[in-house]
Amino acid sequence: MSAGPDAREVALAIDVGGTKIAAGLVNRLGEVLHLRTAPTGRPGKESLRRAADLGAAVSAAAAGEDLRIVGAGIGLPELVEDGRITSAAVVAWEDDDVHAVFDRYGPVRIEADIRAAALAESRLGSAAGHRITLYINLGTGISHCLLIEGRPFEGQYGRALMCGSTLLTVLDEDTNRLVGCRPEDAASGRGISERYQRITGEEVPALEVFERGAGGDPDAQLVVGQAADLLGHMTATLIDILDPGCVVIGGGLTYAPDLLDRIGEKALASVWSDRARQTPILPGRGGPSAGVMGAGLTLLDRVDAS
Repeated sequence: MSAGPDAREVALAIDVGGTKIAAGLVNRLGEVLHLRTAPTGRPGKESLRRAADLGAAVSAAAAGEDLRIVGAGIGLPELVEDGRITSAAVVAWEDDDVHAVFDRYGPVRIEADIRAAALAESRLGSAAGHRITLYINLGTGISHCLLIEGRPFEGQYGRALMCGSTLLTVLDEDTNRLVGCRPEDAASGRGISERYQRITGEEVPALEVFERGAGGDPDAQLVVGQAADLLGHMTATLIDILDPGCVVIGGGLTYAPDLLDRIGEKALASVWSDRARQTPILPGRGGPSAGVMGAGLTLLDRVDAS
């Protein structure tokens, strides 16, 4: 990046998750400055107010360092079609309300959080240099994004991300019945925690369920073992259908010990094509700030293209 005026231009970037909101300033190098976080809170006005407060705190830091905010990029755990929110499953924000809060910073670009994180991995992370990459995010929920020549593929209506909420159905030959499961219900952070609670009566975070499994807890071992197998089969199905050159897996669940190895082993053993067994399955490099980075880069790309 040049040393001229552009060197001071940054995006206010907001990454909204099911449990946490993160905000920071992102420059064209993908650097995240003044990262701050807060609990997401309840859907609707409460979570939007918390995002607004984080944005105000981060923008104050920009003024103190002679940085110029050129707009706001916002990643949401919702369906987003060409910058418009088309679902209300997690945060239940409305386009007009978002613009009322963030228009003061300049142009606003709303994006699905999975596509923002995938863009960060494509630009600066494990997907850099690959022509076709499948990015999978494992966190409170589960979603995916196909990157083609470094650009997130949205699909016709912004819905090419729903691997976690798609109903998968298999034949149980012992009972001669079809059995269905959505991956998020059993293998997301929320799903793992809820399944363990149904079995034991204890409410603990997903990563603690993994820790208990490693410590010998048979109920935890059952839950995390089935989650890992399901995620492996889901990944294999996506590889079979989309034929990526590599797979990158990110999100908070990737911090669970051995989970990525177990997913990779199951996935590559389950794909149909022998050639597909050579597909690299890589951990994401963006870390906790990948969503913020991608939200900022999404806005900066729009500003540069205008």
